[in-house]
Amino acid sequence: MVQMEPKWLVLLVVILGLSWFGETQQGLIPGFYSSSCPKAEAIVSSTVVTHFKKDPTIAAGVLKLHFKDCFFQGCDGLVSEIDALTDTEIRGFGVIDDAKTQLETLCPGVVSCADILALAARDAVGLSGGPSWPVPTGRRDGRLSFGVSPENLTLPVPTDSIPVLREKFAAKGLNNHDLVTLIGAHTIGLTDCSSFEYRLYNFTAKGNADPTINQAFLAQLRALCPDVGGDVSKKGVPLDKDSQFKFDVSFFKNVRDGNGVLESDQRLFGDSETQRIVKNYAGNGKGLLGLRFYFEFPKAMIKMSSIGRREPTESFASLFYLLMVQMEPKWLVLLAVILSLFAETQQGLTSGFYSSSCPKAEATVRSTVETHFKQDPTIAAGVLRLHFQDCFVQGCDASILITEASGETDALPNAGLRGFDVIDDAKTQLEALCPGVVSCADILALAARDAVGLSGGPSWSVPTGRRDETNVSSSPDASNFPAPNDSIPVLRQKFADKGLNTNDLVTLVGAHTIGQTNCSVFQYRLYNFTTRGNADPTINPAFLAQLQALCPEGGNGSTRVALDTNSQTKFDVNFFKNVRDGNGVLESDQRLFGDSETRKIVRNYAGNGRGILGLRFYIEFPKAMIKMSSIGVKTGTQGEIRKTCSKSN
Repeated sequence: MVQMEPKWLVLLVVILGLSWFGETQQGLIPGFYSSSCPKAEAIVSSTVVTHFKKDPTIAAGVLKLHFKDCFFQGCDGLVSEIDALTDTEIRGFGVIDDAKTQLETLCPGVVSCADILALAARDAVGLSGGPSWPVPTGRRDGRLSFGVSPENLTLPVPTDSIPVLREKFAAKGLNNHDLVTLIGAHTIGLTDCSSFEYRLYNFTAKGNADPTINQAFLAQLRALCPDVGGDVSKKGVPLDKDSQFKFDVSFFKNVRDGNGVLESDQRLFGDSETQRIVKNYAGNGKGLLGLRFYFEFPKAMIKMSSIGRREPTESFASLFYLLMVQMEPKWLVLLAVILSLFAETQQGLTSGFYSSSCPKAEATVRSTVETHFKQDPTIAAGVLRLHFQDCFVQGCDASILITEASGETDALPNAGLRGFDVIDDAKTQLEALCPGVVSCADILALAARDAVGLSGGPSWSVPTGRRDETNVSSSPDASNFPAPNDSIPVLRQKFADKGLNTNDLVTLVGAHTIGQTNCSVFQYRLYNFTTRGNADPTINPAFLAQLQALCPEGGNGSTRVALDTNSQTKFDVNFFKNVRDGNGVLESDQRLFGDSETRKIVRNYAGNGRGILGLRFYIEFPKAMIKMSSIGVKTGTQGEIRKTCSKSN
């Protein structure tokens, strides 16, 4: 990264900003339902997970449904009319109807079908191993325009040439880059023989095959779709050879190698401009070029999902670019480096470790966390803390889950830990589905990621492949744990001992944005801080009065108090604003603002949530979590895969 030209650093950072943090588009905004229907996105996500677990191919159906909807009259929930007009089968209606039914019970007349569709498409991609992103919401449902007929629909079709496709996409405000990127959704797509059979036997009415098809692949397609006696309506032919259920760059590699199923897909490699983009995306999935697709796809989806009949405003790309060109090169380098972290192997771990051995593993964990979260949103903080505490003892090996003997669970800093039932629930389901395959340590790492996402925070690809510890210390060293009264130098050393730097320290402490604690943990700050009956002078006086009301002197020390005042169940940068303003609950949290190095990071994170500084926390947190969750992991033949998370085999 440090050798790249500034213009490319700018480009990469723009990609990053657009991919993960879609700003307002056409009057849309992420979190539109945060007040009117707070559980809206969680319900849509849970519904998609339920259907996906029954049939993983439904992900492609939902994604196609959203695409077709946006290419009709704009993203307005009228896709069912396309089905009637074109007599083409589109799947996924059941998913949207299911989510809508639940939302109408919870929040009648609030959440539009168009928004449900956009959210479901995002979740379908994530469940298939692809990226996740904040979906700008606030769409309203459309009404069918009179005079619409199959003849004047401008939907892309498999026989379209690149110039025709380019024109159809341009008519919707999408450029060449968007075209190739969105077609990349075919990585999880399926089709039937009738859509491409003409390429196999009579491409130019002379009994020949399409010469752009790789000869070995041609034989495979002919076996699937024979010329004589074959079923042209045969469904389920993957558009991405050998990687049909995984959202990855394999589709572009297949197009590059002449293994495109649809004519329009293969034609991407016959046009000089689209060929260049395909080659870039077809790079090594862990290399810079291959990663580009994972960052560009959310950007293109956000852009497509704002298609409507209104004139577009100035694009977020140009606004973000203006911010970037004014930044110092060192910050561009810092932000761009993050690109290499999202699919990177960490300590022998790799994203998608269970894609073959237990394809529904991550979806099962996510569904379980959602179920518990819907019953009690505060469980998210419990699960996140459970993972953190586990990693800080013997490494991320699920030793904290062992309850059969005195050990980590009984260590003083682990008092009051919650979330064990979430992990046990997921483990029970996974043992029924894939016995002896998925480790408790991986379940814990995945559940922590999902807990953050459900609370409104970022999502990320979790490197997996951990194995569980067999020998748990009966007397773990409690001094390893960060404590609420630790000084910054002590905290810095404890984190450094685990391979984590000062930036990681502040970033991971930011998880307190959804945390809670007992009065007994910080009450000494309120009444007798220096044994002279005084309060901690770093506490904002107005906030001190609030805390003293919650925790009166001599009162019940078990009363629960939010660590992020006024934003206790939402994963955001408000925690850092509170620390900046003297509203930190724990002494160790407030001390972050008393050290020059940590104060600088707090100030950066406390920036406007839609500004570049505020956004930095959402980018850095996944990076720090991936780093932390690889501490002392066991892989390969080390450790074991527990049958029950609370005891060794």
